[in-house]
Amino acid sequence: MRKVITVVCAFLLFLSASSTSSPVGSGAADLGANEAPAADESLVPDETRSTAAESAKPSGTEAAGGRRESDGGENLSAMETTELKESRNREETEIRNTDRVNVQIGNENFTLILYDNDAAAAFADLLPLTLDMSELNGNEKYFYLDSGLPAMAEPVGDIQNGDFMLYGANCLVLFYDSFSTGYSYTRLGRVENPEGLSAALGSGGAVISFQKQ
Repeated sequence: MRKVITVVCAFLLFLSASSTSSPVGSGAADLGANEAPAADESLVPDETRSTAAESAKPSGTEAAGGRRESDGGENLSAMETTELKESRNREETEIRNTDRVNVQIGNENFTLILYDNDAAAAFADLLPLTLDMSELNGNEKYFYLDSGLPAMAEPVGDIQNGDFMLYGANCLVLFYDSFSTGYSYTRLGRVENPEGLSAALGSGGAVISFQKQ
């Protein structure tokens, strides 16, 4: 029995000695060898982090949004239609006019403002005139002069009641209605206040006198 107890004690002592001889930190050492500890970001200088962040941003010329805004601004500044140009030219012409002509139709009198162009000036040189003007289309009276005026015809688009124009080189046209047209005319002037013009002209031909005021 003593022998058995002695053997058991010896075995337990052996196991105890084997346990104390194994390296305790070997697992941690192996882990540290394979995986380096993460760097503390708070220790990185602010200037270094700022430079890295800026280098990751797209440049101004590569940013799609910026390019669209730039292109849109250029297109907007360059955009000007022919219609707007013609309207502006007409307004400038009306501002520069100086000649006023009295237009007498029966007992009614109207004021015709001539534009500042060569054709209108040539017409003014012919005054005074009394013309037997013919009717056409229910919106105009016209008369063919014996000699032509310096025409500068252009598409007018919209005609207004009271417009006075030159068709071709020698056809004077006084409009008494507003409408759209695809024809080209040289603008001579406009009746300042065309109210009552249509009634004065009537539906047939009309004798019209033009005289400088």
